[in-house]
Amino acid sequence: MIIEVFTKDKYAKNEQAGLIKKLAAAGFKTDFLRFSKLYRLDGNYSKAAAKKLAGELLCDTITESWSFTPRRFTGRNIYSVEIWLKDSVTDVVGESVRSAVTDMGFDKPAMARFGKSLYARAASATKLRHAVAKTLANETVNYCTVTKVGASDLL
Repeated sequence: MIIEVFTKDKYAKNEQAGLIKKLAAAGFKTDFLRFSKLYRLDGNYSKAAAKKLAGELLCDTITESWSFTPRRFTGRNIYSVEIWLKDSVTDVVGESVRSAVTDMGFDKPAMARFGKSLYARAASATKLRHAVAKTLANETVNYCTVTKVGASDLL
């Protein structure tokens, strides 16, 4: 399962402004950007257990929200970018989460990985991928997917 954790809009302005500035330094300009953290837990958890892990372990419920499904945004030319460490790279955040899951009394997940998700308006996936590769992802240790959010994915 993948749990997406994102900063609530009223707290996210500085985070978003910093990322827009960083991407602009790479030649990519956008008027829309949202960021979130991704946690992949491979294990057999009930829906109630998964909700408890998301809400009590992975999310600060005062400033963050979580979801089992990707966020949805309205508008044209919105792309979703996922950045994950390659499987051959040690994921210290993932290992920490893996241990914390057992500390909460649940079975240890077969695997736990940490990633980042970015939603941005872009003229093309190529321009966005290039800017992300220059600023947010190291292609030696990360893999990155860029997907256009289709009309059927919009609210």
